Amino acid sequence: MKSHIDKIVLYGKDKTRRIVSFTTGVNIITGDSKTGKSALLEIIDYCLCSSHCSVPKGKITEYTSVYGIFMSINDELYLIARQNPDLGGKMLFNKINHDYSIDELTLSHLDESAFSSVNGVQYQIESALGMTITNIHSAYEQKKKPSLRNMVSYLFQHQNLIASKFALFYRFTNDEKRKEVIDQFPVFAGFVDQHYYTDLIRLEELRQSLRKKKHALSHKSKQADYIQENLVPLVEDYYALIEKTFPETSTTTDILTIANNLPSFDDTDLFEEDSIIQRYHQLHQQIKEKKEQRHTIIQQLESLESADSDGTVYQNRLHELEEIACIASASPHTYVCPICGKDVEELNDIDEQLRSARLWLSQEMHFTSKYTHSYAEDIRKLKAESERLRDEINNLLNQVRTIEKNYITSHQLVTQREKIGYARSKIQLFVDTLSIADNSGLDEEIAAIEAEIARITSLIDGYDIKGMLKKAESFINRNMNMLAKSLDFEDEFKPVDLNFTLVDGKYDLYHHQNHRDKIYLYEMGSGANWLSCHIALFLSFLHFFASQQDSPMPLFMFFDQPSQVYFPNGLISEDDIKQSSDIEAVNQIYNTIFDEVERITNETKITAQIIIVDHVSSEILNGNTRFKNAIRCEWRNGKKLI
Repeated sequence: MKSHIDKIVLYGKDKTRRIVSFTTGVNIITGDSKTGKSALLEIIDYCLCSSHCSVPKGKITEYTSVYGIFMSINDELYLIARQNPDLGGKMLFNKINHDYSIDELTLSHLDESAFSSVNGVQYQIESALGMTITNIHSAYEQKKKPSLRNMVSYLFQHQNLIASKFALFYRFTNDEKRKEVIDQFPVFAGFVDQHYYTDLIRLEELRQSLRKKKHALSHKSKQADYIQENLVPLVEDYYALIEKTFPETSTTTDILTIANNLPSFDDTDLFEEDSIIQRYHQLHQQIKEKKEQRHTIIQQLESLESADSDGTVYQNRLHELEEIACIASASPHTYVCPICGKDVEELNDIDEQLRSARLWLSQEMHFTSKYTHSYAEDIRKLKAESERLRDEINNLLNQVRTIEKNYITSHQLVTQREKIGYARSKIQLFVDTLSIADNSGLDEEIAAIEAEIARITSLIDGYDIKGMLKKAESFINRNMNMLAKSLDFEDEFKPVDLNFTLVDGKYDLYHHQNHRDKIYLYEMGSGANWLSCHIALFLSFLHFFASQQDSPMPLFMFFDQPSQVYFPNGLISEDDIKQSSDIEAVNQIYNTIFDEVERITNETKITAQIIIVDHVSSEILNGNTRFKNAIRCEWRNGKKLI
């Protein structure tokens, strides 16, 4: 993407104009303080759709009716104009023929009806730059789309920013803006397009749908357990009452089909209620068996808990003995009577026994540490099984009580018809209160969604954003350190090893001291170091964006007062000129900028643009020829923007 500022035009309220022209490469506006140099940056920023006008109040704002910049984008020329805020602040974006005459573009030629909203013109500028991404957020994650306003953080180094030790980027004092600028770097670098974000949005939609489908499947599974536990016993009671065999069932659908198509009761049949009594006894038998199973588990549980406790006590006791044994350690020598000089056999025997005991203790502790283990997980499993059996027993007891109450000892349901009718009603009521969704085919739907998620994930992974960021970070760091060799760093930071953290999204700059310690920008002393870091970093960004064929980033950069570190008052006296080291340092800065622009041109075949406003002149810089040839305006001796 080739782009540069061709002209800045101020259309006066008195129908006059002020014009500042530029070319590709390095452009220098030099002059005294209060001549309007720094206002040029604010004018460009305002014409690039800033939400407010930062042009200094005074002569410039009183003079100007419309601010305009002529901007070349891929060899097409555009006029971007904006009304003074007190006149409405609307904007205009027009394509201009290259053979235009600046005299033809007077204020009277700018039709007021052609001015429109800032947002509309911003969209036109972004489209001309090739930034076609219109949406990056889904219903689940709201994000602002990439914006021209976030691009300017890479374009401007204001007077109070270019040598700051606390800040690197314009507009980063706003945390939200900072995050947006960092998040949108892959767009500005040309790594991604709208297809990427469309796939991301679609991926989030599919994941949301998958979560809902899996939730429905989980609900279906829980409902199946609920039906098996509560509806099946009711239907079995009914079949027992009418003395029919309950059919084999395997699915929830089968159970519901049976419940909705119960066999009818025929008065002509003779019922003796043997089947319901038989079912009653069967339930009692199941309860007995499950109680026996639970009793066995409880015994196992008590044994394990006891063994676990005993093992812990035993190990603790061994540790206590070890501590005692360490205190009463055996002597490696034999005991001798201090009077007669003979061996004291009794003490030697005790010492030998102590050594044997310590050896046994060591072996026992090794054995127990190797084979003794905690039974906590086994205990947990047994408790869970005990609780499961308890719940099943309670469920069976409830079924027994239901049969006793409604079909054996009931005084209200006397006849067989009444009992069967009651059982049928309970089944019907249970089925009617079920909320049954048609979840057939859920497994197939989930499989299809998962396959689509895998396909889209593969497409997104194909962009390899992380890998591209790593390459960009490596390029910027390598380029910074190449530039740093010709910039003014203090000796304690040499050899310079600058690092910029692009991949992790922190956007921190630090110097690696002795390949070990990180010295961040705010920890460095001297304005010369801070200035050199800013220039090295932003020239490297400019070089990187120029090297990216699909980058929509405008390829110009504005440096405001880079010499202020050496001449803070802006007034350069004879004494200042005698400080040859400062003059040489400023010369180094400018020569580094010239060399880097040439290198960008040679490597990318695109000539980037640098606009610099400063106090210094070519005479002060010992007649620096390249500096002199790059001067576009020299505002001294009464000459100024307005």
